[in-house]
Amino acid sequence: MNKVLCSTGTFINGLNNFDYTLIKELSQKINCDGYEFMIEPFWNSEEKMSDIVSCFLSSGINIETIHMDKNIGDMISKNEAGDIDRALRVFELNCKAAEKLGAKLLVLHLWGGMPSDKHIDVNIKTYADLLDIAGKYNVMLTVENIVCNTFNALTHMEKLYKTYGDNMKFTIDTRQAEFHKSLKATCEADFLWENNLVPHIHIADYKGDFMDWSKLRPVISPMEGDVDFDCFSIFLKSVNYTGSFTLEAGARNGNENDFDKINKNLDFIYKMAKD
Repeated sequence: MNKVLCSTGTFINGLNNFDYTLIKELSQKINCDGYEFMIEPFWNSEEKMSDIVSCFLSSGINIETIHMDKNIGDMISKNEAGDIDRALRVFELNCKAAEKLGAKLLVLHLWGGMPSDKHIDVNIKTYADLLDIAGKYNVMLTVENIVCNTFNALTHMEKLYKTYGDNMKFTIDTRQAEFHKSLKATCEADFLWENNLVPHIHIADYKGDFMDWSKLRPVISPMEGDVDFDCFSIFLKSVNYTGSFTLEAGARNGNENDFDKINKNLDFIYKMAKD
C-alpha cells in the first residue's frame, strides 16, 4: 500500500515560532504513516541540525522523507559569487541529517527565487554535484516540479531526464502543476511513468488562473481548488503507482481544529490511494 505522510510544515510553522521541540506532542494528534521533515533555512548550522536530529530521534517520530532547505535552489539560480558552494554545503548538511534520521528520500527545489529557471542550464549542470553528495549518504534524490518564472517544470524535467537518465527521480506536486495548468500534461509525459521516475507525490490544491502568483499561497486543502483529484487518482491506478504521498496543506488557524482538518485531508489521501 502507498504510504501516506504528513509534512512537518503543516504543524511546525510561524504560528508556533517553528518550535521543533513541539514535534513529539503535536505529532500524536496526526494519523499518518510517517512524516516529511521540512527543513527551514534558519536551521542550517551543524549545531542546530544536531539538536533537531536529537529531538526527532528522542520523540520516536518516523521520518520517511526530507524536504531540503528551499533556499538551495534559490542560491543555485542566483549563482552569484559563492552561491553554488554555499548551496552544496547546505545540501550536504541536510543529507547528513537525513542519514541520521533514517530517511531514504529527499525532495529538492533545484531552482527558485526571483531568478527561478531563467538560467536553467546552470541548475541542471549543478545537479551532478548534488547527485554525487546524495549518493554518499545513501539517499534517493528527487527534484520537485516547482513553479517557474520563464518556462515550466515539465520542460526542465524532460531535459534533466535526457541529461541524467534513470539517475533522475522526481516528486510531483499537484499544486505546483496546477499553477502552470500542466497536471494533465505531466500525467501524459510517458518518460516519467514508463521509467518509474516518480516515487513521491505532494498533495495540495490550487485555485486560480494560469500562473497567478497571488493565488499560490496560502496552500489550500485538496478539493478546495481546481486540481481534478478524481482524474489524477484514476491515472495513478492506471500506471500502478506504488510510491508515497505527502500532505502539504495545513490549517493555519493556530487552534485544535487544525488537526481535525489535517486528519481529514490525510483521510482523503488514504482514500485516493486505496480506491
